[in-house]
Amino acid sequence: MSTALAIAGVTQLLRDLLNDGLVDNDVGAAIGTNVSVHARAPDRVLELADDGSLLNVFLYNVDNQGNWSNQILPTRTQAGDRNKNTPLTLDLYYLISAITSEDLHHDILLGYAMQILHEHPGFDRAEIQAGLTPSPTVAGSLPPALQALAQTGLADQIEQLAISPVYLSAEEMSKLWTSFQTTYRSSMAYRVSSVIIETDTPTRSALPVLMIGADDTGAQVTPDLNVGMPQITSLSLPQGQPSARPGDIVVIRGERLSGTDVTVRFENAALAAPIDVLPDPGGNNTVQTVTLPDAPAVWAPGLYQISLAARSAPGAPLYRSNSAAFQLAPIATLPPTSVARVGPDNEVQIDLDFRPNVWPGQRVELILGGQLATAPARTTATGTVTFTFPDIPAGAYPMRLRVDGVESWLVLRELPPIGPGFEPRPPEYDPAQAIMVPA
Repeated sequence: MSTALAIAGVTQLLRDLLNDGLVDNDVGAAIGTNVSVHARAPDRVLELADDGSLLNVFLYNVDNQGNWSNQILPTRTQAGDRNKNTPLTLDLYYLISAITSEDLHHDILLGYAMQILHEHPGFDRAEIQAGLTPSPTVAGSLPPALQALAQTGLADQIEQLAISPVYLSAEEMSKLWTSFQTTYRSSMAYRVSSVIIETDTPTRSALPVLMIGADDTGAQVTPDLNVGMPQITSLSLPQGQPSARPGDIVVIRGERLSGTDVTVRFENAALAAPIDVLPDPGGNNTVQTVTLPDAPAVWAPGLYQISLAARSAPGAPLYRSNSAAFQLAPIATLPPTSVARVGPDNEVQIDLDFRPNVWPGQRVELILGGQLATAPARTTATGTVTFTFPDIPAGAYPMRLRVDGVESWLVLRELPPIGPGFEPRPPEYDPAQAIMVPA
């Protein structure tokens, strides 16, 4: 495979091919002036036209080589180990331009360039090796960039380089030269395909498989892809709430939930590692319950993914279930530590304790009635946050503490039935979830 120098190597091969073709056809004698071949940006090559007529090779576009798409495989395993040096496969698009201040020289030079590339539709390995590896007698006198091209690896790549014309319309050519911000010159576009760049970084490769299954009898398969794998179908949270709180019991329903080494995993983006909790005793294949530990320094309010892992029997593989969304609500300590008027604008400052702790990066908001205040950013986990509200009237306000979109409980949803026939009661605001703002 080629190295990162391959693009420059292709440009140099085209430049040498055109230069040799002009010399072989004695084009300089035909037009009566020196002819050189350069590889510069179009807006920087015009200054060379005063020294004679010239051709310019410019790489104007790079595209993915679609024929190699099946070879673009994952570079790393799930564990992060490099298992393959995935190749970067490219098509290179060049613009060959004739630059001169003399009559007809544009057409003569472009005609010869097109004939040379038409009769030479590619580069074989010997040409690449000879064109990019200078002889020892001249190597020391070459610029460092040309000396480095000996390491392109183009001669060793799997696919040889092919040259094909790209016929641009007048509109496409006009847009191209407009983007160069310089005057149009007679030009022809070509594609060089394929350049295959690949690193030689060491990779990990698995050993060959000696046997498939016991006694080389092959893998044992069953029609049910979920055999042995737990499956969570629903979660039941306490008191009809959309979330649970520390100390609450969560009911997990599903299939194949029992066995050995059963654990329930909770994952939250704010925490560095998942939390594994043992289920409560008495669970079975379809129902498990888990009591959420009241450990403020370990947990965080917010959105979790909950999953269950179990072995169907001792020594059997450990299977993990699908994940289900789960919300852990914060619990505010009321009344707050402090509620006071501060500053010349009579703002209301509230110091509020709660559990579990909030962690750096979590968005923490306090809502009083319809007023919302956002807590400042934090650098450490904490269970105390200060909120500042604008001047709001004195009074008792229903409060909601919101962390990453998950709110503390304000609404009582499962209430004892009242009235004739024990009619169900509608939800009510919890009167205990309120903060008194002083005058």
